[in-house]
Amino acid sequence: RERELKIESAMKAVEARRAIDFLSILHNLKATKRTGWIRKGVSGPESIADHMYRMSVMAMIAGDEGVDRNKCIKLAIVHDIAEALAGDIAPSDGIPKEEKHRLEVNALTTMCNAIGHDEAVAEEIKELWNEYEVGETNEAK
Repeated sequence: RERELKIESAMKAVEARRAIDFLSILHNLKATKRTGWIRKGVSGPESIADHMYRMSVMAMIAGDEGVDRNKCIKLAIVHDIAEALAGDIAPSDGIPKEEKHRLEVNALTTMCNAIGHDEAVAEEIKELWNEYEVGETNEAK
């Protein structure tokens, strides 16, 4: 029984470390200023995280006719999450849409793998991000 407790404790430490790894990746969103703002010379450009936060609050205070407001908030939180590793690729970068999508999918996969123990959360993030990318649901629009 003592050995089982040690193993369980070690596994919890690994899970916590992976969560910290994921959150460390997310820090890039706070540190990265939005490309379009920088190129236009906007003073005090917002970060990707600033943008995601503002979109989440907008979703929270918007009307909820015909949409699931909680889903809108979640979509706003994850819609640019892959940019933590892929960067803020702007249309003016000249990167084809398919290549941008490939880079972001790879980034998202790496990030979700960092979550580790909680596959349900990782899967929800992937599903929400994909829903936003496809843009067919009322919430994603």
